[in-house]
Amino acid sequence: MSYCINPWCLHRKNYDDREFCQNCGSSLTINERYQVIKPLRELDKNHHTEIFEIDNLGTIKVLKVLTSNRRRLIELFEQEARIPKHLKHLGVPQVDTYFCFSPKDRTEQLHCLVMEKIPGQNLTHWLEENKVLSEELAINWLLQLVKLLEGFHQEQILHRDIKPSNIMLRPDGKLVLIDLGAARQMTMTYVEKLQGGDITRVYSMGYTAPEQMQGQAVYQSDFFALGRTLVNLLTGIHPNELPKDPQTERLIWRNQAPQISTGLANLIDDLMTPSPQERPLEPQIILEQLRVRQEQDRQINELSGGQKKLFSRERIFAVSNFSSIWGNFCKVIILSLAIAFFVIGIRYVGLLQPFELKTFDRVMAIRPIEKPDPRLLLITIDEADIQYQNQMQMPIRWSLSDLALLQLLEKLEPYQPRAIGIDIYRDSPVNPKYPNLANRLRSDNRFFAPCKVPAPEDGVADAIPQPPEVPKSRLGFSDFVADDDEIARRHLLHLTPPVASSCAAEYALSLQIALHYLDREGIKPNVTSDEQLQIGKVLFKQLTAHSGGYQHIDASGYQILLNYRSLRSPVDIAQQVSLRDILEDRVTPEFIKLVKDRIAIIGVTAVSAADDWKTPYSATALPARREIPGMFVQAQAISQILSAVLDGRPLIWWWPSWLEAIWIWGWSLLGGILAWYIRRPLYLGLSVAIALSFLFGICCIIFFNAGWIPLLPPALALVTIQVVVVSLVRPTR
Repeated sequence: MSYCINPWCLHRKNYDDREFCQNCGSSLTINERYQVIKPLRELDKNHHTEIFEIDNLGTIKVLKVLTSNRRRLIELFEQEARIPKHLKHLGVPQVDTYFCFSPKDRTEQLHCLVMEKIPGQNLTHWLEENKVLSEELAINWLLQLVKLLEGFHQEQILHRDIKPSNIMLRPDGKLVLIDLGAARQMTMTYVEKLQGGDITRVYSMGYTAPEQMQGQAVYQSDFFALGRTLVNLLTGIHPNELPKDPQTERLIWRNQAPQISTGLANLIDDLMTPSPQERPLEPQIILEQLRVRQEQDRQINELSGGQKKLFSRERIFAVSNFSSIWGNFCKVIILSLAIAFFVIGIRYVGLLQPFELKTFDRVMAIRPIEKPDPRLLLITIDEADIQYQNQMQMPIRWSLSDLALLQLLEKLEPYQPRAIGIDIYRDSPVNPKYPNLANRLRSDNRFFAPCKVPAPEDGVADAIPQPPEVPKSRLGFSDFVADDDEIARRHLLHLTPPVASSCAAEYALSLQIALHYLDREGIKPNVTSDEQLQIGKVLFKQLTAHSGGYQHIDASGYQILLNYRSLRSPVDIAQQVSLRDILEDRVTPEFIKLVKDRIAIIGVTAVSAADDWKTPYSATALPARREIPGMFVQAQAISQILSAVLDGRPLIWWWPSWLEAIWIWGWSLLGGILAWYIRRPLYLGLSVAIALSFLFGICCIIFFNAGWIPLLPPALALVTIQVVVVSLVRPTR
């Protein structure tokens, strides 16, 4: 069979006796001498090039065809024709000729390269046949590839596309780098383009270095791809399918390649360091490390010869005893894993969540006391203030009359607060008697008001409409998220209201007020590439269904943990003044300092308002303060945002699930070792008590720094394994 190289031809196979394609009419003799035998890879429109095996008057060659007319791709293709002559001594396939071919009835020209064919197979095909690479062969290939790269770099050439499919294995065991379509010379022009960010980005997912994907390829970028290639060959797994450390961005691969030594694994990890500055600077450094390693292996092999003769009876007994100890230790490891999996399992299904949340509350309550937030002023409306409005014949709805609100805003105006937030619903229009109030609510960009978005289970009827006069840009929902025990531990920042909801606010009232305050500081919010909220330099990590001690929670919207300011009571969050004191001018001259450039929060503390919430402090609070008015929770939420962004006060963070699992298993293993080694009940009990104290202390110290790590699950594993190990494992001697 012969093939037509016209990429627009619908039926490209032809019989050998034909001179022209039976479908499109294009010549089957390319450049008047080459006969196409077969494609060397699947003809895929996703590729910009097609590769064929051709017959050049009895000599087998390779034809590479560029199917695109994009200028940048043509430049790279022409470059691929020029570069091999600089690398002839390295065995790279040489280019015989470069020409253009015109398919019949097409205006486009196909740019073509004819190259020598390297015998053998590429390493992708080798891996399919052999599954994984041994350490001995890995070192051999690494030496060859580093020497090849040394030759490339001496000619100031970057390969830029090292991967198994671009490495050929000759029958004699020699490796050859092929496909130089992405290669680039480090000329002055390249350096100038690199500095200006005008470099064509070429990458293969899973192999290409991070800086190359940003158009900033350097010599060390080839080392990164070399390391990823070795990982693929050693594990048999594509790099994109291997997990990454979320903090260092390094591949987690060693457990998939148990056949190699730590030294070789360390070297490969050095090649794949995310930062190019931390990788080896040049091939000679890598070669030297490999030579040192080979010399060490040779010396170890020489020293190990004939050692069996040195064993005496005592040493044989020692080995036997060691084997027994090692066997029991392996049992402890297995049992600790089993207990850890058991604890992790019951935790995952949510059986430990109520107890972990109670532990969370108790540890939060013992944190060191902080100072109130000086940026906030709370204007409270208690029962006496409501009575005062009635006595002054002010029609009241939602605890605050229009006249009282107008007078309050007029009183606050000279003191110049930066923001005014009202935590009282106003679902009715302003009384026509007070047009000044309506105008102020419409125009004062410092004034923020709430409405209520219905919860999915509540239905739209549960919504409370927004104030008609306040624009959407100054609206915020007042909804909080309470856990099953009715305690508000979470801070809801964003949600999507139901279509029919009379409250259209998408952002929390607390977030709206905080962002307005921060805007004056020149601090803006943004959303990161992984859809996380960032304000200034602070990332507000979103809660998921499994975060910290939470399991299978409804984490809809954008929720974070609420890091209450540590005070004797959450109501002590800021300075307070009553509505009546302001309206009757009973405030002191120092009051001006309390208001100027601050956030004034207006809310109801009257018992009749029925807007009370439980907090993590409720269990340890006095009976009268076990539930606090919602305005104080709003104030805590605003303070959390401001303190995190302006003061560096940490937000509550937690570990990923895999790290929590390791943490739990570590304490399970410690408990197993204690039970295996210490069999006297008194000493064992004392040891467990000390271990639990250390666990509690570590968790408290980390929590004081806003880290919520498992306390109850590792404690449960530590205690449970004692019984199991004492029953099933013989004590050590």
